[in-house]
Amino acid sequence: MTDETPEPFDPEPFDEAEYRRRQRSRANLMALLLGALAILFFAITIAKMQIFQ
Repeated sequence: MTDETPEPFDPEPFDEAEYRRRQRSRANLMALLLGALAILFFAITIAKMQIFQ
């Protein structure tokens, strides 16, 4: 019986352009969600002001 150790997993080389693309995509998504949340809060505030007048 031979005692061969399997070769370790060789990870793919780091692709900085792909990393930056993903980072930019996440940042755009977070900006969109934050903007939508701000608009939602603004709309709720305006609606509450209309009810109490």
